[in-house]
Amino acid sequence: MKNIRFTRPGGLSRRAFLGSVSAGLAAPALLGRADPVLAQTAFAGEELAVTTWSGAYEDAFRRAVVEPFNERYGTSAVTLGGWDQMAAQIMAAPADNPPFDITIADEYTTLVGMTEGLWAATPRENLPNLSGVQPWYIETRPEAMRDFGIPFGLGFLLPLINTDLAGEDLPLSWKSLWDPAMERKLALDGASFVWLLAVTALVRGAKPGLEELYSWQPGMADDPLFAKLEELRPAKWYRDGAELSFVMMQEQAAMAEIYSIDAFGMVRDGGEAFRTGIPEDGTVAYTDWYIKVRGTRHDELSDVFLNYMLEKETQDRILATTTSVSSRADVTVPDHWQGYPVTNDDLKKRVNLIDVAGWEKILANWDALDARFKEAVLKTSAN
Repeated sequence: MKNIRFTRPGGLSRRAFLGSVSAGLAAPALLGRADPVLAQTAFAGEELAVTTWSGAYEDAFRRAVVEPFNERYGTSAVTLGGWDQMAAQIMAAPADNPPFDITIADEYTTLVGMTEGLWAATPRENLPNLSGVQPWYIETRPEAMRDFGIPFGLGFLLPLINTDLAGEDLPLSWKSLWDPAMERKLALDGASFVWLLAVTALVRGAKPGLEELYSWQPGMADDPLFAKLEELRPAKWYRDGAELSFVMMQEQAAMAEIYSIDAFGMVRDGGEAFRTGIPEDGTVAYTDWYIKVRGTRHDELSDVFLNYMLEKETQDRILATTTSVSSRADVTVPDHWQGYPVTNDDLKKRVNLIDVAGWEKILANWDALDARFKEAVLKTSAN
């Protein structure tokens, strides 16, 4: 599950990190490797390791992105699964022999990698397909980070409703978590506080965007953010995706918060009664950037792969089998996607990104937020 990358052991600890911070592929001739006529064979047999989110998303990424790339270029690209441990793995490896060549990175992982000098820039002239990306993805990236990698898309926290239990009239909205009819009928993530607190801030609307989360301080005499969260009465605080799937499939909950990388499989397996999508009043998101790792021995092939990821055909394939969002403006939105942000204005209005600056503020109070959230979980748990 997406939340586990912020809690799973093996990644760079927040305490240690805080201490340190106080449609056509461009011809490889652009990269100096080969004449355009030889583009299809210039990298034949070359290996490439790409890390992406573990689980069902990795399977979808392998089928939709990596396998077609290998078929086109005769390469031996492979996928590796990960959550929050990628930076720690790079730091533990020799600088000239990283454990993978390209990695997925949300804002938190990008921040750690920039601080530790783990990324390699990709010249923008090597990425002509970047012109097809919605401007929002570049605009929300700090300027100092824009030369590193490419925005492939977005992941979200989404509401999931089983209409057989909740009824057809319950709105697909985060406000529905607080509907009295959902008391002891909710499945909520008890392993990570960030995303549910962000949703709580959106529902309260006391401050613009996610500012109420960012401005939270330990020991506040008045703590309306957690007070609102403690109004919830879940049937289950789940710990991972497998537990959530069991709870929903066994009809132990009527509504849940679910991460977009898990939502496609849940709706597919749950049938027509399961509804999910981006609510009209918006949701919380992270971006999926793919970044070249410093010291890679496959520098040119990495840039070719990154540019290939921005082709319309590539993004259409991944979109067809996930509930993630693709970064191009001209993708074909599949029928299973409810509330897809089609335009740049949709992204601005309905996507609340926990950006790099936001992560810096959250990390400054990480231990206190985590402890306070655990108190809330105990207080609201069913007996």
